[in-house]
Amino acid sequence: MAAPIQKPKPKGNIFYEILIVILTIILILSVWYPKTVWQKLDRDQMLCRDRMHRVYDAEVLFNYKYSTYSDTLDSVMKYVKSDNVFRTDTVMAALRDTFFIKIYRDYLRDYADMPTKKAEDSAFKVVADTTDTAKYKIIYAMLDSITHCPTVMRPYKITVVDTSAAKGIIIQCPIDSADVAKKNSDFFFHFLGGATLHNHGKIENGEISWVEIKRK
Repeated sequence: MAAPIQKPKPKGNIFYEILIVILTIILILSVWYPKTVWQKLDRDQMLCRDRMHRVYDAEVLFNYKYSTYSDTLDSVMKYVKSDNVFRTDTVMAALRDTFFIKIYRDYLRDYADMPTKKAEDSAFKVVADTTDTAKYKIIYAMLDSITHCPTVMRPYKITVVDTSAAKGIIIQCPIDSADVAKKNSDFFFHFLGGATLHNHGKIENGEISWVEIKRK
């Protein structure tokens, strides 16, 4: 018995099938792309604020020894890494260990997506283990990265107040009006992605300018 002859599809049907495929792709992109843009925007803001917290903590450690703050972050990070005071003063060593626990906790939360309580417990165990020298590779890498906002990759603006009347420090996100205007005029970011860039805030003498969101 001869095989049935297949009739060619009408050209109109092929056109509609192609159109359906194109519209499906557009629909997927219209959902996926803005979600991706917003996830990066939120993550950068979270990282930036975590880093400002740790920069402030490092400045406080610096202030414990020198009774002043520094507007040179490289000097502060070098001090935290290797100053002799942490080998001769047990109190200062304990304060630095507390700072290192926060650094390691941030690493586990921000890059391993670990819940806060588990991250803190793990960080404490790692830092407390005096035989684990590999931990410093991660801690020092984190110290090198926390000086910059992840969005614009510029160092934080540090304002030191050191007068006879008052001493204090302000740590500000370096995103400025030019950054905001440029990013928010970007078609893919603002119009297609539906995102809007803002400055991530500041810490002034320990007080944050944003509402802290509870982490998991």
